[in-house]
Amino acid sequence: MVGTARGLPHVAVIGEFIDCGCDSMFYHLGRFAHDWRWWIIAAWLVAAVGLHWAAPPFRDVARDSDVGELPSWTTTARGLKLNAEAFPDDVSNSQLVLVLARENEELTPADRALGLKLARQLKQIPNLPLVGEVWTEKTPVIGQMLRSPANRAVEVVARLKSDFMAVGNVGIVERVTELVEAARQEAPEGLEIGITGSAAIGGDLLAAMRDSLRNTEWTTIAAVAVALALIYRSPWLVIVPLGSIAIATLASIDLLALLAKWSQVRGEGVWPEFRVYSTTQIFIIVLMFGAGTDFCLFLIARYREMRAEGRPQREGIVESVHRVGHALTASAGTTIAGLLMMVFSQFGKFTYSGPAIAISLVIALLVCLTLAPALLATPIGRRVIGKKTAAGSRFWSAIADRVIARPGLILAICLLIAAPLAWYGYDAPVTYDILSELPPTAESARGTELLLEHLPPGEIGPLTVLARLPQEDFASDDGRRKIADLTNLLFHVEGVDKVRSLYRPTGEPPGKMSLTSIRGLSALVAAGSEQAEEAYVSTALGGEVTRLTVVLEDRPFAPEAVATLDRIDAALSKLRDEPNSAWKQAEFAMLGVTSGIRDLQHVTQVDRQRIELLVTAAVFVVILILLRRPLVCLYLIGTVVLNFFVTLGIVYLALKAMHGADYPGLDWKAPIFLFVILVAVGQDYNIFLTTRIFEEQERLGPLEGIKRGMVQTGGIITSCGVIMAATFGSMMSGSLPEMAEMGGALALGILADTFLVRTILAPAFLALLARGSSSTHINIGVDSRHGASRDREAAPT
Repeated sequence: MVGTARGLPHVAVIGEFIDCGCDSMFYHLGRFAHDWRWWIIAAWLVAAVGLHWAAPPFRDVARDSDVGELPSWTTTARGLKLNAEAFPDDVSNSQLVLVLARENEELTPADRALGLKLARQLKQIPNLPLVGEVWTEKTPVIGQMLRSPANRAVEVVARLKSDFMAVGNVGIVERVTELVEAARQEAPEGLEIGITGSAAIGGDLLAAMRDSLRNTEWTTIAAVAVALALIYRSPWLVIVPLGSIAIATLASIDLLALLAKWSQVRGEGVWPEFRVYSTTQIFIIVLMFGAGTDFCLFLIARYREMRAEGRPQREGIVESVHRVGHALTASAGTTIAGLLMMVFSQFGKFTYSGPAIAISLVIALLVCLTLAPALLATPIGRRVIGKKTAAGSRFWSAIADRVIARPGLILAICLLIAAPLAWYGYDAPVTYDILSELPPTAESARGTELLLEHLPPGEIGPLTVLARLPQEDFASDDGRRKIADLTNLLFHVEGVDKVRSLYRPTGEPPGKMSLTSIRGLSALVAAGSEQAEEAYVSTALGGEVTRLTVVLEDRPFAPEAVATLDRIDAALSKLRDEPNSAWKQAEFAMLGVTSGIRDLQHVTQVDRQRIELLVTAAVFVVILILLRRPLVCLYLIGTVVLNFFVTLGIVYLALKAMHGADYPGLDWKAPIFLFVILVAVGQDYNIFLTTRIFEEQERLGPLEGIKRGMVQTGGIITSCGVIMAATFGSMMSGSLPEMAEMGGALALGILADTFLVRTILAPAFLALLARGSSSTHINIGVDSRHGASRDREAAPT
């Protein structure tokens, strides 16, 4: 028996149990959708309106911090905790920097006066999470550090409590931009003013993400509406999928916002905890309009077949739900199962985004099995006229004949072409450099370039090193000597520009301070000042914690900065492990943008491997329960994984050709989301194709069943693939490069799955199996001659 394949009796039992229940369930669901159509339509409308009324705006509960989503064991998380304990009144997590500069001459007194004025205006911004005072060149101890060596540039620095990717930074950057625009109008001729700092960069990224979301939303809706109009050429049939998915999308977003608000009220760490992010909303919109529309299209396609056979409206709706309910549920199930596997990741954005998107797809499935057939049960459905022959039947019949005639040769050619591309995809590098993701027109991008012309790149986001030594008082003479030794050690690490500490508050190189210069005398005075002691030694923990500010030679987001951080970490570990070291029992921690980027890199690389394994296993289990053929299921999984690597390789090679040899690599989030979506969503078309093939094989035999299944599903699967690719392609309409990159990759992957995997690879393999045995069909679908309960006589393997 096929259902009792060797080694898989439990899978067969589960499959048979599902068959018995689902046959009856989907049949009765179809009857319910028709007979209670007006109540169903009203219920969904009331639910959507009620959720929208009760839910807060999604943007008010969305989070976007990357560093804040790192697990507690990471260096940055430990650094944030220790810094908050040791310096509770001076906790800075990001910086907002204004740069005033002249190209080839020193700043004038009027230039400097404008900088001081901007500092006062910054401090007056409402709800600014400011730490201490706004730093200017007049600030004691550190003021001289804010001037360039040639006196051609000066910084104004506002330290913020919020993370550099906090949602509130968007509004802050907008207000600061208004101040700077007004200052430019009154600035002396030749003076340039720029905005930079980690908070400004994060705010610009979030603003670009917001614009990308808005563009994606409208482009997605327009693309789906146009595609549906071209497919059906009937405004009435466009209403069914577009209206159903619009209601499902609105209800999903509001439900997720309500759950996130409920979780916030209960407090962090209280199970179950629920979080949403701006990127979550983008993926919900494109997946709902992509996958959800596909679900509706398959339902409508089967309904049109029923109408073409002369079935009345009620019978056509009942049979349509009855026959495609299994495939739709399994299709949604693979995606939902894959997304749920993200809950096992360590990075918070992955942990919470996967289940949130999965919830939205559950709603999309419910809508497609209830609201969509209910709409077809109205006078809209009476206008549907079916066609006796499937769209493009001659074309798909020709394709099927060629695939069935030479399946082995076709598979070999495809694999030879795909192998080198897949190799590039497997080895494609990724980048964590956030500056490369900024739109070229972003204010912080221009401000960063201005700063780099006059000041060290590390000033954008310095690194903080915390050292804790039990029973030590770093304000004592012995403690100061230890700080001097540590400062000297860090300063000589390759890639470090300067180190500020209690020993050298102004960052002067150790051993090179001249007492005959004004700068040297100022540095000496600063080292003995009360302000320096308060800034660099913790009074809250009895003086046993000191911190040092390390300015790197490279931009804080760059790979070179992360490499420098690794060298600092190694130097500190070596210092602690030395047998007679005074730092033997010390605890070192680090925080800052570079530290967060490094931890993010370590965590997400582990997450990627874990997610890829779990998603593959989860999708395999779902399709195995549905198809009950281990060899076919393994092959189908292999095709979508191959498609993922091929897509990744093509995208990497294309972007490298566009940007040249300096192209750093794909955005770090792209491979993870691309894998989950292509492996989970990409399996939809395999399920739709194979279930129809197996259904037709019951009537026509192995090879003829393959041909009939390809012909009947060719047009509709192609339409679904094009619509799905269009929805993902809409992500390219925004100004955020990372979203455009991800959207283009997803669109390409879906098109490859539509025109390569489903059209050639899957049927060619089934044809090879069919040629090897005259009894290879699987009894998983209803008997299409009767449309009644399933034939329980399984075919021999």
